[in-house]
Amino acid sequence: MTTTNAEMRSAFKEYRAVRVLSADPDASELDGGEIWFRSDTSEWRGYDGTSFGTIGFTADA
Repeated sequence: MTTTNAEMRSAFKEYRAVRVLSADPDASELDGGEIWFRSDTSEWRGYDGTSFGTIGFTADA
């Protein structure tokens, strides 16, 4: 039987749902390629498999 965390992780990967978090998740919980919105800093964040980073956007001209 899978755990609730494993089921949620599977659902996020399958549907590419974006999470809203108040802090970066532990790197041990991530595979790489995940993105989330960090509510305490109002930033889009991501993990590439080795490091965390802020995702920036440039407005269309």
